[in-house]
Amino acid sequence: MAEGGKNQSLDGDEAIKAEVRRLLRSGAVRHEKGSVSTGDETVHYEICIVEAPGEPPAEPNAGSVPIIIIPGHGQTISGPRKLVATAALLSKSKIAWCIDPVPSRGGDRTEAVAIARATRQRLEARGLPPRATLVGWSHGGAEALRAAGHDPELFPQYLGLCPTGLVDRHPLELLASFFLEVLRILVRCLRRRAWARAGDTLRMGLNLLVGLVRDLWRGRSLRRLVEDVAWAGCKVPGPEFEYTGEVVLLCGAQDTVVRWRDALPGCACPTGVEGALPAFRRDCFPQARRVEVHVVEGDHVAPETETPAFLRLGLGLLGQLDSEIGE
Repeated sequence: MAEGGKNQSLDGDEAIKAEVRRLLRSGAVRHEKGSVSTGDETVHYEICIVEAPGEPPAEPNAGSVPIIIIPGHGQTISGPRKLVATAALLSKSKIAWCIDPVPSRGGDRTEAVAIARATRQRLEARGLPPRATLVGWSHGGAEALRAAGHDPELFPQYLGLCPTGLVDRHPLELLASFFLEVLRILVRCLRRRAWARAGDTLRMGLNLLVGLVRDLWRGRSLRRLVEDVAWAGCKVPGPEFEYTGEVVLLCGAQDTVVRWRDALPGCACPTGVEGALPAFRRDCFPQARRVEVHVVEGDHVAPETETPAFLRLGLGLLGQLDSEIGE
């Protein structure tokens, strides 16, 4: 990108961030609770609802669908608040929801079912067609991918932002890498006096701790918490994975939690992604209509701290971007 174009993009990102701050202060964010039956149990969920001002297309279609965001492991629905608000602002539909199911057991395979049924429940209540773009960040990427695989008709598009689930990980190594990443980011922010970014990173780290303590309190079981962390490290796609929709994965170039090279072995630099993609698609998403992987400047928390850059690219690739705002 030319220097002038890059500067224009940065200026545009700052304008979007300012609009997101206004949206978050405007009272456009609502938190609600609900429950769905997954067959053998009732799963409760929390939902953060953001609807941005603007005129969505009169006829909802595949190019204008709500954006459903699944938070990372341990996060509450307040954790990715800038991600949800930015998705509402930049999307054609102007609707973004963050859904966090709370199954009764740790590492519960009903969570994917609950995400799909909660989405259908909410879409029906709004009188909207049963279609949505599913977005997952961090461990939420793995849970979102499971949900997309469970109900590809409901979720014909999947966007993974620094997503786990692409390779098997030891749970303790995964958890430790996140906290080390947060510390590295904080030190870098302090050296550069990037106070706003340091504040966002601290907020997310504290939100994760609050979420983990909350999960422990709800389950009254350390075993459940351990099962949840172990579940976060499991690989989701593979040769038998039956998801038939579109897959777009955006990985952070400086992310040390979800390392994109682990998912694309033998690929040493971002310019080699295209060459590694056919084998990756065959081994992980053999039935997907489309698979794209992009390496974006940023670390593991960048989808929340540098949200416009990630969502402009991701929503744009999926045809969900409101071009009047996002470009």
